[in-house]
Amino acid sequence: MPPTVMPPTSHDDTIAFRPRESFSRRMSMQISSDVAAFKGGITFAAGDFVALCSLFFDNLSTLLGFAGAILALNPTNAHLQDILYSRIIPAAGIMLFFGNVYYTWMAIRMARKYQRAFTSQPYGFNTAGGFPFIFGILYGVYYSHRCADDGAVCTLDEENERIDMAWKVCVSANFLTGVINIVMGFFGELIMNYFPVGAMLVPLAGIGFTWLALNQIAPNFAVPAIGLVPIFFVFTQYYAMGRLHIAKGFYVPEAVPIVLFGVIGGWAYGTQGAIVPPVKAGLWIGGAFYQGFSDIGPYMGVVLPFSIAASFTDMMCLVSAQKAGDPYPIRETMISDGLGTLIGALLGSPFGTVIYIGHPAHKRVGAKTGYSFMNGIIYLILCLTGVVSTILSIIPVIAIGPIILFFGLMICEECTKHMAARHHGAIFYGLFFGVCDYIFTQFQGNSVNNPGPLAMARGSALTAMLWVAIITYTTDRRWKEAGLYCLAAAFFAGSGLIHQAMAYQDFFIGTGGNVNSTSAFQFMIGYLSMGLVCVFYWVLQVKLPKTKEPGEPGYEDDHGYLPPLHDGSVDRLFDTWWDPAEKGLAIATGQIEESQTSKEVKADEEDPGFESFVSEMYGDSKEGKEVKDVE
Repeated sequence: MPPTVMPPTSHDDTIAFRPRESFSRRMSMQISSDVAAFKGGITFAAGDFVALCSLFFDNLSTLLGFAGAILALNPTNAHLQDILYSRIIPAAGIMLFFGNVYYTWMAIRMARKYQRAFTSQPYGFNTAGGFPFIFGILYGVYYSHRCADDGAVCTLDEENERIDMAWKVCVSANFLTGVINIVMGFFGELIMNYFPVGAMLVPLAGIGFTWLALNQIAPNFAVPAIGLVPIFFVFTQYYAMGRLHIAKGFYVPEAVPIVLFGVIGGWAYGTQGAIVPPVKAGLWIGGAFYQGFSDIGPYMGVVLPFSIAASFTDMMCLVSAQKAGDPYPIRETMISDGLGTLIGALLGSPFGTVIYIGHPAHKRVGAKTGYSFMNGIIYLILCLTGVVSTILSIIPVIAIGPIILFFGLMICEECTKHMAARHHGAIFYGLFFGVCDYIFTQFQGNSVNNPGPLAMARGSALTAMLWVAIITYTTDRRWKEAGLYCLAAAFFAGSGLIHQAMAYQDFFIGTGGNVNSTSAFQFMIGYLSMGLVCVFYWVLQVKLPKTKEPGEPGYEDDHGYLPPLHDGSVDRLFDTWWDPAEKGLAIATGQIEESQTSKEVKADEEDPGFESFVSEMYGDSKEGKEVKDVE
């Protein structure tokens, strides 16, 4: 009789007899599979070369602009040069390498998911946020830290201490920006619904108009014989589309003629010094990212709006990519940008990174994933070998400035493109704060007893954002929203984040020579009073509405108040924002005509409030009909 085999007493006993792969082996197999997919997904085509040239020069011009602006703080100081070439630039190379490789991998994953080719998202330095950090924070901290005897000339140790403190505060601000970007990744879509687009764009335009445009072309007018042509090339290359074609499908990148003429003219005219040999660079991980937090308070008015603006820039770029047919994940992209900025701050970089506008253009020329990967590799090599110092010594400032000028003009143009015509007054009003900030920073006018403009300069970006939101909603007769932003402005004014030299102190002492009329308390009262005016008009709008439509008998005698005007012209940019990626792709590729949100926007355009606005402003003229069509 054969022996009896007892069955397992439990399910766990059965499992115990099965061989299981170790966790490390499964992870190793997954990593091997991902690496193989990554290698197989990198493509190099003619379109990738064209996109690489464009992205490379965009990043190079920005990096050279950053480096030139930092060195201008004290061009002869060896400690500043050491910080720039040994800490900041290597950190920038690591940031670009991380982001470009990661977005290459993201495009490969999306291509596998949708079974078709994707174009990597362009990635680079945050131009719109980097210059405000350099000029608004780095320069601000440097000039606010006086020498021990408050003399005209500091000792070498005192000068090095000023530079070191300015750099650390700026790095801390950049670290905080990365944290805000990551948080915005979780709440970005929700927040986007409560901020008018103009409130995000106009502060950027203020920086673009002053630091990126006016400040950059001033050196060219100091040497007009060779400085004016590079400026003119900006308009022939970028605006007149006068690109020089090499062969079919290949053209000289727009920045090349500008840089070339600037280099030749600079050397021929004798504006350049000796070529600087490559500076030995090395990675540096220290405590700069937290050592500057104790002095960051007065500059939160710069950190907050530009950190939030960087997140909104990501959102707009994602919408642009989605419209081109590449629906990338929103949260992952925004968090990735924040992580890239955090990496840079940990290594000592005072400026962050973002995805760039321009994905549709790269997709049109046939770029896939190779251009992004190669851009990361090239900048990793350039920044870690110290070659950037040599490039900076070869290329004069008159060649760099005009390229930055184009970025500044482009940022200003974005406001007029994405804001309705009736909101253009808010655009120009919002520029005043950036201009005041530029004047007082550039000409070291913080000690001038001129309290009005100085109060406008303090926290200019955040102040502009709040005022543009208030004016935008006021123009549209949306009194509740305008009142809420007045309340927010009162909070920021009371805390000292705007209009004051120091945050969270001196509540009853004003800025600019201790003029009490410009104290935080006085500004808070002013903004609260504006909020009460909004409440007054909201009550009139509810209690005494207009009952007649334009053209009806008795309309002229109807003294009621017009209803709120809901703007659909801007919202149309985000008509698939909260739809799934698949639906956005279907819209972009023409599989379906429009989303439900697009229909809602059209309904907004037929709002009687909008009709009455056009009728009152333009009557029945041809111009009025054209405005209605545009809106």
